[in-house]
Amino acid sequence: MTVRTWLPLVVLALGSNACAGGGHAVPPASHATQSKVRIPVSFTMHWPTRGAAQARRRPVFVSPSAQSVVIEVNPDAPAPGPVTFANAPPAGGTSTITIDAPAGNDEFVISLYDQVQVPGETVAAGNELGSVSLAQTIAPDVTNTLSATIIGTVASVRIGPLPNQSNVLSVTGSSPAAFELVGRAPAIFMVAPLDVDGNVIVQPDAPPAISLAPNVRAVGILSVTPVSGTTNQYTVQAVAANTTTYPTSIVATAFDANGNSATSSEIVDLTSAVYVAYANGGSPAVARFDPHGVQLPLPSGAFAGLKNPVAVAYDPVDREILVADSGLGKVVAFDENGGTLGSFTAPAITGVNGVVYDPNDGNVYASGTSGVTVFSPSGGPPLGGAPVTFAAANAHGVTYVASTPNVLLNRIAVGDTATPSLAFFTETGHGQGAAALSVAPIAVAYGSPLTISQSPQTVAQLYVTSAAAIAALDPTGTLVTSVVDTGGPFGIAVDPNSREPQVVERSANAVSTYLDDLSAVDPTRSFSTPSALGLTQPQGVCDVF
Repeated sequence: MTVRTWLPLVVLALGSNACAGGGHAVPPASHATQSKVRIPVSFTMHWPTRGAAQARRRPVFVSPSAQSVVIEVNPDAPAPGPVTFANAPPAGGTSTITIDAPAGNDEFVISLYDQVQVPGETVAAGNELGSVSLAQTIAPDVTNTLSATIIGTVASVRIGPLPNQSNVLSVTGSSPAAFELVGRAPAIFMVAPLDVDGNVIVQPDAPPAISLAPNVRAVGILSVTPVSGTTNQYTVQAVAANTTTYPTSIVATAFDANGNSATSSEIVDLTSAVYVAYANGGSPAVARFDPHGVQLPLPSGAFAGLKNPVAVAYDPVDREILVADSGLGKVVAFDENGGTLGSFTAPAITGVNGVVYDPNDGNVYASGTSGVTVFSPSGGPPLGGAPVTFAAANAHGVTYVASTPNVLLNRIAVGDTATPSLAFFTETGHGQGAAALSVAPIAVAYGSPLTISQSPQTVAQLYVTSAAAIAALDPTGTLVTSVVDTGGPFGIAVDPNSREPQVVERSANAVSTYLDDLSAVDPTRSFSTPSALGLTQPQGVCDVF
C-alpha cells in the first residue's frame, strides 16, 4: 500500500548559547573564516509516530520512508560550514541537533534521506526524499527563528484510473500496468508525484506542478483535459479510432519546487464498446459489451420501441447508433446510452435489412427490398446532393468502402441475394460493377486500412456473411479467403480499433471475432451472450469507439 506523504515543517531556534543535543559531521565539519563569529544553533526535528493511523490523523508529517535528516550550513561557500545529521528514533519523537552557524548571511540546506547516517561518512547514505534551501541572516545575542518546509524530491510519477469505472479495463498480466479504454465514454485518471521510495508527495504549500497529455502518437485520438476543481485528475476520452499499429498512451510530468522533474507514460489503449441487437423471440433489445464480453450497463428503458432490429451502425461524428428495424420498417437512432434521439426523423424503408454511415459525405445509407435509401444523420434529406434513393436489385446488406490506390472512388457496396453478388455504386448511386459471390449475402462490412508510419496499407478487406460462411474480399471484390461458420452468421462489423471482423451468430447466440485474414477466431474478443440476460438470436453488431 502506498502511503500519502506530507513533508515536514522544521523550525530552527538560533541563539548565542549552545543548546542540548548532539550531531555528527557528514563529512567532518569544516569551519568558516575565523573573522566570522560562530553561533551554536539548536535544530529540533519532530519525527511522527510511525503507522498508517498516525499518518491519517496528522495534517503534516514526515515521509514514511524518512530515516534521517541532514543539515548543511553554507555548503557552496569557499569555506563551507559543518554538515550535521540526526537519525529518526524508531518510535518517533524528537531529535535535537547542535550546529555552528556564522553570524551574518547564511544558507541552510535541510535534506531527508531514506537511510540512517553514521559518524564519519563523507557522503550521505541512502536516497534523498526531499530538501529545502533557505537564506537567513543570523545575528548574535538574539534568538533567530527559522521555519522551513521540506520540498519533496520528485523521482517518478504514477498514473492510474479512479476505481469503479466500467469503461476502464486492466490489461491482465501487464507490467507495468496498462489499461483499455472502452468506447467513447470519458474516464478519470489521477496523477500522483512520487518520491524515490514510491510515496505520494502531498504538499499544499508548494505542490509539484503536474500535467497529463496524450503521447505524440495519440494526439487526435485521445483527448486529455483537467477535471475542474481538482489539481491531479484528468478526463481521458477517445475522440477517434486508433488506426495505427501501436497502442495509445498518456504521459505525465511532475516538477517539484527545487526544479527536479520526472516523466512517466502509461498505455491506455482504445477498445470499442460492442453493441449487439437481438431478435430475442419477440422481445427485441440491444445490449452493450466490452470487447471481451462483459456486459456494460445501460440505463433502464434503453433502446426502447424496437420490434426486430436486424442491423446496427455507428455514426462517430454525430455519436448516434443507427438501428435498422424490419419490424418497424425504418431506421431509428439512439445515443450511446440507448436514449431515443428526439431530433431524428426515422425514414421509412420497406424491408430494411442493413444500414451504414458514410464518413466521407456524412450520409447514412440503408438497404431494403426497394433498393438503397440515403438520408442525413438527422433522418432528413441527404447531404451534398446525394439522391434520396437509388436502385439496387435484391439488396441485402450495405457498407461504405473507402477509396484505395487501386480504386479511386469512395463507393457503396450492396449485397445482391439473387445473383448472388456484391454490387458497387458511387455515393450518388451510379453503378460501378459487381463481384460474384458463391452464396447469397446476409450482411456486408468494410475494414479500413491500418496506418503504418502514416502510410496506409494497400490492402483493405470487405467481409460478407452468408448462411454458413464468411468471405473476405479485397476492395475490388476479388475473393481473398473464406471460412465455414456453423454458428449461423448474420450481422458483421469490423472493429475500427483492432481491425478484426466481428460476426454475430444467431444459432450459437454468440459474437465470434476473427483475425483479419479469417485464419482463426480471436478468443480474447469472442463471447457468448450471458444466459442471465435472457437475450437470444443476435442479428446486428456495431462498435462504438
